[in-house]
Amino acid sequence: MQAVKYFFLTFLLTGLWACKKDKADYLFRELPQQPPLTASTVRLMNMGRTATELIINDTPLTSFVQPNIEGYFLDARPTLYFQNGRMGSSYTIPQRFIGANGNAHIKIGSMIYGHKELIYPKEFDIHEDVNNPTDFYNVLYGDHGGSNILGDDSLFAIPRSISPPANPEHFKIRLLNLSSAPDAASLEGDMSLVFADGTKVSATTNNIATGKYSDYIELPYGTYQFKAMTNDGRLLPAVRVNADELLSVVNRTTGTMTNGNNPVVDTRLTYAPIRTFQPGGVYTIMVCASMSFSSLDAGSSSASPAGINSYRIIADNKEALNITYGRLQAVNAMPGVSVSVSVDSKPLQEGAMAFSKATGYKTLVNGTHTVQLTDASGKKLAEQSLTIQGSDNYTAWVYPGENGQPAMKLVANNLSGSFYLSSNPKGDDGSNDQYTYSMPFKIRFLNLTTDIPEVTFTGANGALLNDFLSFRGGSSQHISRGQVITDQPYIFFSPLTGIKKLGVYASQPGVLPGDWIQEIPQLSGTDFIARPELYAGLLPAYETGVYTVALTGSLHPKNAGEAAASMIIIKHNQ
Repeated sequence: MQAVKYFFLTFLLTGLWACKKDKADYLFRELPQQPPLTASTVRLMNMGRTATELIINDTPLTSFVQPNIEGYFLDARPTLYFQNGRMGSSYTIPQRFIGANGNAHIKIGSMIYGHKELIYPKEFDIHEDVNNPTDFYNVLYGDHGGSNILGDDSLFAIPRSISPPANPEHFKIRLLNLSSAPDAASLEGDMSLVFADGTKVSATTNNIATGKYSDYIELPYGTYQFKAMTNDGRLLPAVRVNADELLSVVNRTTGTMTNGNNPVVDTRLTYAPIRTFQPGGVYTIMVCASMSFSSLDAGSSSASPAGINSYRIIADNKEALNITYGRLQAVNAMPGVSVSVSVDSKPLQEGAMAFSKATGYKTLVNGTHTVQLTDASGKKLAEQSLTIQGSDNYTAWVYPGENGQPAMKLVANNLSGSFYLSSNPKGDDGSNDQYTYSMPFKIRFLNLTTDIPEVTFTGANGALLNDFLSFRGGSSQHISRGQVITDQPYIFFSPLTGIKKLGVYASQPGVLPGDWIQEIPQLSGTDFIARPELYAGLLPAYETGVYTVALTGSLHPKNAGEAAASMIIIKHNQ
């Protein structure tokens, strides 16, 4: 617990926090009015050497302001094209700069302290074919040596799709491999796209050679934690999504995240953001070398840059807000009973649900639907109406009701890393207290037993669980049978320190945690690893994701088919 508190305090004291919406005073500059910019079909993907400035056809688009001696652009001026005055990682070239022949001349470079001219400028020509939208990727390429901040870079013209998938409930995705060798962590060569547990997504996105890209495939929309994997089964880190998160310090020989200082602890866990891929969206998982990592070597008190092949998630068309579709799955938390869950008379899966298992998700259109629970003979056991709105995510939990017969409870899930952390005791205004964590490790707790009226979930030796972001643990305490907490329902665990043990205590009002129920096996962090074989024996202590831990069964089984009380783990993202 001390390690968790130290991590949290470090977060605050260093000001490294995840995407808080700040209400600080801003200096606004009134810009001249200009006609709306029409976008071309050409994008500049700025992922090579550090480049902050852009010139197209001799027209400067950025502010060309020098940073201060620490490297911060405190006085960068907004321009007609960039609100912060500097070029980012992706920019769609305005149509006004594309000549009649479809060409444009590009010059990029950087400003550094003490220099009035661009350093390390690079110039190249691009061509627009309106029938074939194209991205021009400028990436680090060749021997970037692990600590060479500049390195070499190369330009790749990569066509992209902007047309939506054939099935409007789906999204399209592909893998683009622009990795380079040698790589400090030896994360190089052919690449494959995998799900969170390391299962390969499709034969189409397997074994993509360097400099090549796969065809797009279609998948049902939803929340995924895609990863890129080498042919020898090792995972690449992603380039951090939120610059303020402390998740980019790595072991330079493996690319896995590290924690602490003297000694440095290798978590054996690879940074991979969780993201909802929207219906109708088109995405590219792009692999290339990045200098966005740092490494703290043993005995060192300061981190040094580390260049590692890594991946980014890139939207190839404009993501639309999902106002049409929601998702539903079912979980059987009732041992010894064969049941089936259907929606609008269509089963969520073929055959009966196994105890402690979840069905796949079914996509539902906005509106009211009928969810039915039936037994093996087809007899209706329960029925509920479910009103779906865009982006909703629900789980139908099957568990023993008050009379011991199968019952069903519909529980809304939040698969994002967003959360609310109020610093205002009156709670008058929450707009300043919204945060996002890109790689959440969060758990909701349920008590679905037959004979334990109230429980509190704890860490090792009865230690109360505290959300590492806020020191709140109410969503794990005093949980009565069948209760679903809806206000701050999750406990966030640190993605760097994770969880070691989970136990269960029989609590009661005014008594916390209560009496340890020794008959219920404790869970370890490694119980949250879906496929241990992914790590070839070098297991991390846990895997991140969005989970529900449900206490099921009976503390004192009496009837045939009843199971002893135990905790089951359901992971909701893929």
